Amino acid sequence: MPKRVLGIDIDGVLADTTSKWLQIVERRYGIKAIKKDITRHDIPEVEKFASLTEEQYIDAFKEVWSDYKNLQLEDPGIPSILDNLREKFQIYITTASVGTRSEIEAWLAKNHIVYDRLAHFSRAKDKHLLNDVDIYIDDYNKVIENLAKNGKTAILLAQPWNEHFIASNKNPKIIVAYNWREIESILVERFS
Repeated sequence: MPKRVLGIDIDGVLADTTSKWLQIVERRYGIKAIKKDITRHDIPEVEKFASLTEEQYIDAFKEVWSDYKNLQLEDPGIPSILDNLREKFQIYITTASVGTRSEIEAWLAKNHIVYDRLAHFSRAKDKHLLNDVDIYIDDYNKVIENLAKNGKTAILLAQPWNEHFIASNKNPKIIVAYNWREIESILVERFS
C-alpha cells in the first residue's frame, strides 16, 4: 500500500521564525513584543505592529532566514517525530516562506529534517495545488480553510495568531493540535 503524503509548512510549524522576527523588530524599530502579542497571522494588521511598512515586515523575516544557522525549531523533538512518521508517510515540505530555497534547504539539513520533496510557493494560498498531498500541517488558518475546502485533511498547529479561528472552527476536515507530540499521535492513530 502506498504511503500517504504529508505536507508540512515551515514558518511557525517547523521553524520558530516568529521569536527571531520579534527580536529583529525590537532591535530595528524599537517595538517590544512577545509571541502572544501576535493575534493575527497578517502581522501588519496587528495594532502593535501597525507602524511597520510591508517592506520592513518582510525585510525582518528575510533577516531571520539569512541567519538560518541561529533559527530554532518550534519543538526540539521535531526531527525524531518526523523520522517516526517517515515509516508511514512521505514528507513534503510545503512553504511560502520568504527564505530562499537554499536557506530553507540548509536549515532543514542543519536540523536533520529528512523529507521527500520541497515545494516553495510564492503564495501560501496555492498549497492546495499539490494534488498528491493527502494531509497538511500549517499554522495559517486561511491556508487550512482553503485546503479543507478543496477536500484535504488539515491539521492546524495552534499558535497565538490562530486562537480566534480555533474557537469558532466547526469544520471536521480541520483538526487542531497544540504541539508536535499531539500531531504525531493524530497522524499515527487516525491516518496510518
